[in-house]
Amino acid sequence: MPLKSGERSEAPEQFRVLVVDDSPSVRHRVVEKLETIGFAITEAGSAEEALDLTLEHSFDLVVSDVEMDAITGVQLCRVFRGDPGMADIAFMLLTAADGAHTRFWGRNAGADAYLSKDEMGEKLLPAVQALMEGRTPCKTRVPQLQGTPLERVSAVLDHHLFDVVLQSEVRRLMDYVNDRVEFGERVLALAAEVIGCPYLVLSLLGPEGPTYSVRARGPWPESNAVPGLAALGIPEKSLGATHTTVEQDPKFGTGETVVGGASESYDIRVGQETLGTLQVFGGAGTCGTGDLRSTELIADALGVVVKSLFLIEETKLLALTDGLTGLYNRRHATKRLEEEIARARRNNTGLCVAMCDVDHFKAINDEFGHGAGDRVLQQIAASLTEYVRRNDIVARWGGEEFLVIFSEIKLTAARIVAERLRGRLATTPQVEDGPEKISVSIGLSMLRPGVTADALIEEADQALYRAKARGRNRVEVAGEERRGKPSTIMVRQGSQAPPADEDQRQVDGK
Repeated sequence: MPLKSGERSEAPEQFRVLVVDDSPSVRHRVVEKLETIGFAITEAGSAEEALDLTLEHSFDLVVSDVEMDAITGVQLCRVFRGDPGMADIAFMLLTAADGAHTRFWGRNAGADAYLSKDEMGEKLLPAVQALMEGRTPCKTRVPQLQGTPLERVSAVLDHHLFDVVLQSEVRRLMDYVNDRVEFGERVLALAAEVIGCPYLVLSLLGPEGPTYSVRARGPWPESNAVPGLAALGIPEKSLGATHTTVEQDPKFGTGETVVGGASESYDIRVGQETLGTLQVFGGAGTCGTGDLRSTELIADALGVVVKSLFLIEETKLLALTDGLTGLYNRRHATKRLEEEIARARRNNTGLCVAMCDVDHFKAINDEFGHGAGDRVLQQIAASLTEYVRRNDIVARWGGEEFLVIFSEIKLTAARIVAERLRGRLATTPQVEDGPEKISVSIGLSMLRPGVTADALIEEADQALYRAKARGRNRVEVAGEERRGKPSTIMVRQGSQAPPADEDQRQVDGK
């Protein structure tokens, strides 16, 4: 094929350079410099001519003027960066006006290097050599964007404008970072506007995580969501931490059987920290290239927004939780107790409160040190959290005292759970450099008509004092000493406490 006007012959394995400038004298100066290092050079007098040349030839480097008629060097650079077939070509911008605005605009267009024409004499070759270091010549680049130069510029700029607007919309979600559930709904509602996949899943880590937000537009089970979530890789144990929005669309199929199909997952990051993922499922079909690109753009823009969500959650938790154990602190536990009492009375369900106190805690601190005492408290906190039901509330009341609020439970079941909880704590492994055995005494009280939160706590406290007075490592129930009923349930020494799910079956009457 004959070479175009201004094009020079090239030897094998040479870097191919496209020099673009509407000034012949400037092109001549650039060409003279680059020829001294053995580059094969093609000249173009405009960005339009340069784009035409890319349809027939492959280049490794473009050196372009910034200010040109019709299509500027910045726009030309944007076309190269926006075309997957040419995105890896090195790009250098030259300018006669080395202003801050021009330099900023050039850098953000994707240029690899930026040079004032006044500096070309001494800086052009070193800058080009540094830019091409580690690269190898490539003759297989084929532009994916076709059409006239103006059509190609328009396509890239439209594409870029879409990216900017989409990511701007993601950043506006900062208004909803005070509520994780609403935030997840908003993210997936926005994603659903630009992603044509039937299932979208946002998973978040952080202080209140892991949690899942799901938007289902394909088939979805009405009565039992577990199989549907499982098809999307969400375990049943995370059901309580999952919020699902269903808006079934017939184009994705009907029925209740969820088929996740092919999926792609994109990390949400800030620096090297992974904050969560945004995942799309193709269902019975596949997600298109545009869908995946939009998903990646959203996930990329979500990093800073999700980090803000986590910082707000962490600040809230610091105000609500005990620094040593991570449990709710006394102030928040009091608030939650008031809420649970109101709910129990509204729904006519039972509620019991257990006050747990570590036996001989002062002696543990005196003999093993306060570090061992802290580890004992942390171990008990972990055991309490693991053992109680998901809807129960565990808090550090103060010192070595813990409060457990058992919701939707009758006194008989609460006594069984409290006794087995006491037994479980008595058989927990020894803490490092601490006592061989740990035990707790528990006072239990039940909500009755007219009883306030303060009175309920006071009754549990009085029952706890009786447990201490009667030998420790036991459960006492408020009010039973007045009714002449046995206040403890005896558990055979050495028996193992059953798992929490067995206690839950007793609570539910199963």
